Amino acid sequence: MNKFYVIFPAVLLLGFGVYYTQVAKPEMARQEAAAEQKKLDEEKAQELKRQQVEEKARTDAARVQAERDAKELAKQKEKDAKQAEEDRKINDEIARLEAEAASLNKQITDKQNEITDLRNQREALTKAVFDAAAKVELAKIDRRNAELEIQRMYDMVAQKVNDTSLIRPPVVPTK
Repeated sequence: MNKFYVIFPAVLLLGFGVYYTQVAKPEMARQEAAAEQKKLDEEKAQELKRQQVEEKARTDAARVQAERDAKELAKQKEKDAKQAEEDRKINDEIARLEAEAASLNKQITDKQNEITDLRNQREALTKAVFDAAAKVELAKIDRRNAELEIQRMYDMVAQKVNDTSLIRPPVVPTK
């Protein structure tokens, strides 16, 4: 019986070894190869899917970038148009203000000329007034001198008349 304990497990071990090497191992290798093939197929599928996703992402990114560029271009054109409009308005305003400034400068020049003419007229009038006042004073002085001369002449004539016999009756000698 003692042998039976050793032989039976050895036969089973040998049977298992044959089964393992002849049936199970090739099946495992085939399953492993199938699993490997399946894994490779999955990796290829994932790679293909990843490439498709990347391609789609690239096309989407290119489309989005094109849309963004178009929007930026539209914004830039709009901004340029607004800037051109603002520049035109500013240039029109500058031209209007320059014309107004030229007009005001001409008015200033005209007013300065008027002021100069009026000052010259005022100086001429002032001079004429002073000349007239001087003439009036000279006329008053001449009149006063004439009155004094008349008075002096009157006094001289009155003196001579007093000294003459015409005013005094002649002295009649008494007899």
